[in-house]
Amino acid sequence: MTTAEANRLAACAIALSDGLFEGEDLSPSAIAALLSLSGGEKRTIGEIATIVGLTHSASVRLIDRLEKDWLVRRAARRGREVNVELTARGRHRAGALSKKRSVFVTSLLSRLPDDERAALSRSVDQILSLLVPEPTAAGVRTCRFCDVNGCGPNCPVPKPSDVAETA
Repeated sequence: MTTAEANRLAACAIALSDGLFEGEDLSPSAIAALLSLSGGEKRTIGEIATIVGLTHSASVRLIDRLEKDWLVRRAARRGREVNVELTARGRHRAGALSKKRSVFVTSLLSRLPDDERAALSRSVDQILSLLVPEPTAAGVRTCRFCDVNGCGPNCPVPKPSDVAETA
């Protein structure tokens, strides 16, 4: 790979990242937390910390801010762990964020010819399998902005839950 190819790939990643949620008043960590809860299940603060890539204490502060904005609520405890779930307002906001991500990416991809889009899809799957070759927390973190039901069983990013489902 040449330096120019590496620069272009890195620039593409940055431009995509910058464009996904441009103009949002929430931090990327807050967006990831909301999207991770959008499947309807409750998550512990520890699970959210893994997904968003923050320490447990930073995740507690994140949940405090989201709770103050009526986007999440702390639900029943499970031992020492606190479960978090979306409020109605949080579900609406997570849905809007998911739609914004989808519209941005779909609009971009729709401008490519079908054969180039198919080739890009294959390349992206290969790159993802190189970046996250085994089920780890990195797989969960990699998919933090994804539509939780989007890939189904064809997701190229192995996550710890994939191992549990096949074991």
